[in-house]
Amino acid sequence: MAEAQTPPIFFIHVMKTGGATFRQHLLDNFGPGEVYPDAELDLTADNPYRPNFRLDYLLSLDPARRARIRAYMGHFPFVATELLGGPFTTLTILRNPVDRTMSYLKHCKRFHPQHRELTLEQIYEDPFYQPKFIRNHQAKIFALRADDAPVSFMDEIEIDEDRLRLACSNLERVDVLALHEHYHEFAEQLQARFGWRFGDALNWHVSIEPWSASKAFLARIAADNAADMAFYEHAQALRARRKSHAP
Repeated sequence: MAEAQTPPIFFIHVMKTGGATFRQHLLDNFGPGEVYPDAELDLTADNPYRPNFRLDYLLSLDPARRARIRAYMGHFPFVATELLGGPFTTLTILRNPVDRTMSYLKHCKRFHPQHRELTLEQIYEDPFYQPKFIRNHQAKIFALRADDAPVSFMDEIEIDEDRLRLACSNLERVDVLALHEHYHEFAEQLQARFGWRFGDALNWHVSIEPWSASKAFLARIAADNAADMAFYEHAQALRARRKSHAP
């Protein structure tokens, strides 16, 4: 198991960026009850997924439970690290917004009965899922504020220039930033920093079906998510800057 470190890890898990695979690696490096959420310790009868995304559940953890946790995961916005009180060593993985959106649409088609017979374009236009899981989603995860009184990562906000600046500023505060296409660098950083081991965990929730999209649809995704594209460009520049200053 990994050596104890202070402060604990907080992984900001953005959907469809490789986080589900990373979770399997993380679990290999910690003992029972040391990773949140835990399938047994953090299970709720009303909604078994609630510990994975509801901020009220996360913030209600009792001191004894928090004392055991050495790594937090789940789909929580960056502001959760402030609301929970920290300090934390923060990690995240980001992905090209068009690729992330396509992966999410394929996920919906594979797993959601109401989407199974729809085209990817039709799923993209779903009025419930679009603002919660697609539109400028990565920037939103880092742009939610405490005064928004967020309920979960599914809260809907518009990413204007001020929100985009906030998202980029918060990203600068993340201790270990990875991009999906450079996942190996992420593993190498964590191995060097914490001595973690990365075995042969299978890729989780990876789309394999040959569902394609037209160039026009891909261009539409990029245009509709212009703030996310700008946020990702900032992430790319930040990665390059950090890499150039690495020892």
